Amino acid sequence: MPVASNPAAPALVQPGKRSRVAWPDVAKGVSILGVVLLHVCLAVPFGMDTLAAQVNHLLDPLRMPLFFLVSGVFSTKVLRMTLGELFCRRLWFFLVPYVLWTPVEVGLMDWHRASYEGSDLAGADFYLSALLMAQNMYWFLYVLVAFNLLLWATRKLPPWAAVAASFTTVLALPLNSHCDTVGKFIMYLPIFMVGAHLSTTVRGFASGTMTPTKIVSATTAYVAGFAVYALWYLVSADGPAVVDWPLWPGTMVEANDVWTLVRTVGQFLMLPIAVLAAVGLAKVPYLSPALQFLGRHTLPIYLGHPLALTIFFHVPMARLGGVEISPDSADLMHTTQWWVALCMLLGLAGGVMMWILERIPVIGWTLKPPPVASRRPGIGQVETRE
Repeated sequence: MPVASNPAAPALVQPGKRSRVAWPDVAKGVSILGVVLLHVCLAVPFGMDTLAAQVNHLLDPLRMPLFFLVSGVFSTKVLRMTLGELFCRRLWFFLVPYVLWTPVEVGLMDWHRASYEGSDLAGADFYLSALLMAQNMYWFLYVLVAFNLLLWATRKLPPWAAVAASFTTVLALPLNSHCDTVGKFIMYLPIFMVGAHLSTTVRGFASGTMTPTKIVSATTAYVAGFAVYALWYLVSADGPAVVDWPLWPGTMVEANDVWTLVRTVGQFLMLPIAVLAAVGLAKVPYLSPALQFLGRHTLPIYLGHPLALTIFFHVPMARLGGVEISPDSADLMHTTQWWVALCMLLGLAGGVMMWILERIPVIGWTLKPPPVASRRPGIGQVETRE
């Protein structure tokens, strides 16, 4: 990260270099690939029926849950920051791309919808709501801002108390049916807090010897996570569509809201095997460097892939009257698998375009804004970028 040197304190400015641990970048690389694949399979007709989508489903804990765990592990420095330092060194780099690029993504989809359906474009209220309620593709930047603020607010609590406090988000479960961002707080805030407040435990688990006991225990927990999912499907099949929520008297929750709680439990059970899988992949030649590269460039990929899918898939398909796509088509170029593969390339190409934009003066600031320096007295360096 860029630092401003202070000649009077060279020992603080030039600390010994430490080797970069590979598994967190691998985890983020797998996560971003899974996210792009999910969005591609949702976009392509019959995409969710493909083998790729089914494998991606099995790798659910290697997607957003592991991403937020890793984000928490590398957010421990927030516990030592002032509020001003938190904004300058961290939140600034989330807020700028979120505020500037969300209207672009939302507006592009709205233009496509309006022109295709012959309806009116959305007004300013639509964009404001999308930003404030995180009802958009870039919601993860929004929740990272909130999670870091909540982490800072719990900096003086014992780790166990901070993690326990993060589960109080379940009180707001009845609001999930009105704004699914609530569900993201319920599912991912506790994982983020575990990563931050129990980072030593997480790092120790990842760096420890890969013993048979550890592997079997993690695998058992992973299977138990899917067992929780299966049990929910059995119970909910004949259950009521709406039930009272005892933690908020007088309110009701839908079955889909309760599913959010079930996913929270399942994802926690699956996290150990997700960490071990990332550690294992980090040792695979050729594959590991590729995943680490993707993991170090998650932002341009995350911002770029939905734009690329809209511009190069949704819009042309609508303008050309569509293309018949079927998993059983005899023509390769009309098969679901072909279009899933093509759209994956388009999504990654969108990430490359964003990476290029990062390097263009002024325009690049919308993705990687100029640092806002924040100096702490007695420290001979200025941290400008996480």
